[in-house]
Amino acid sequence: MIVPNESKPESTETPLDAPPAYDGASRPPLEKPLARLPPTPTSPSPSGSRSAQSRVVQKNTWTSLGDDVGNLLLSGIGLGSAQRRVAMEVRKTVSGLIHDLVRDQTLESNVSCVPILDSCSEVCAAQSVNLPALLQQPYIEGHTPLYWSIVKRPTEGSEPPASYELPPLIRALLEYSAPLDKATVKDVRLACLHTSDQWLYQALRLSPDFGALSHKDQLLLNLSVPPDTVAVQAPVRHDAPFTVEFEFPQFQKRMRVSEEVSLEFISHARMWEIVFFVSPDSSNNLTEGQWAARLGIMELSAKASMKGQFIFQERVEDGPDQTVELESKGKQIQVALPDAMQYPRSPFLTADGVLRGKLVVQITNK
Repeated sequence: MIVPNESKPESTETPLDAPPAYDGASRPPLEKPLARLPPTPTSPSPSGSRSAQSRVVQKNTWTSLGDDVGNLLLSGIGLGSAQRRVAMEVRKTVSGLIHDLVRDQTLESNVSCVPILDSCSEVCAAQSVNLPALLQQPYIEGHTPLYWSIVKRPTEGSEPPASYELPPLIRALLEYSAPLDKATVKDVRLACLHTSDQWLYQALRLSPDFGALSHKDQLLLNLSVPPDTVAVQAPVRHDAPFTVEFEFPQFQKRMRVSEEVSLEFISHARMWEIVFFVSPDSSNNLTEGQWAARLGIMELSAKASMKGQFIFQERVEDGPDQTVELESKGKQIQVALPDAMQYPRSPFLTADGVLRGKLVVQITNK
């Protein structure tokens, strides 16, 4: 008798090494559309070409885009956290290097600091770290690196240099920090005031990165730094008056367009400001539209009572020049200027429109 083969129940499990099902293999695979990342305007360049672009990247790109653009783009493909960790390490390392640079200043290290800062800029650019923002953080004992580079600046002698050339470390930090915000400018002023460094403060004001000249005056004068000059003559006796000589090129044009010209200087452990302005209203013994001059003590400085006089030379056609003295006293010195300063071919201006004057100040604190 032939016993028929008993059929085994079909297994529902697919062997591990089984080939793909026929019906699945017969259909074409579904095409999944690729997600497109938006173009990155500041994609880091390869290491070979990074050095040529680092300064441009820091000054223009990161200022407008900020730190988070690269992280936001990378987080869309799962790399955001890794990029942020790398950026944090870069910030920590660069902050430490800059801390050491300003702490251990010597005349020799000041010269060799520039390539170190250049390298920091390249690394920050590659990792989307905003170097100007980092340099303007008061992370060193409550102050910025610029403050400490000024306070700890090594000097070669007691006399200031003949030219207004910034020391290499201060110049490099200033360039990589620009544009400076108001808090950083205040910190720089405080550093110069703490060291009573009139020469260095004037050198900073003559640097385009310090931004001492208003945008309106830059357009008007086609310059990036103030053309004005100031010279302070310190007396031998501490209680004697001190003298300030100043020059303002294109004085009339600037007064009519900008309605104010000013300069700042340091003397007697204080920061002072000379301002020539157009009176906005009738007050303080001035009439609306009248030209006037004022000397005042700026913030961060000890207040003082004073008396003084503005002195100008007036040309006389048929005789010797005359001296015009305008006196005042109080917490600030303010005087109305002669109306002839507004006239064409004013006798108080040079032939090319420069106003020259002198200010003698006596502090009257007991």
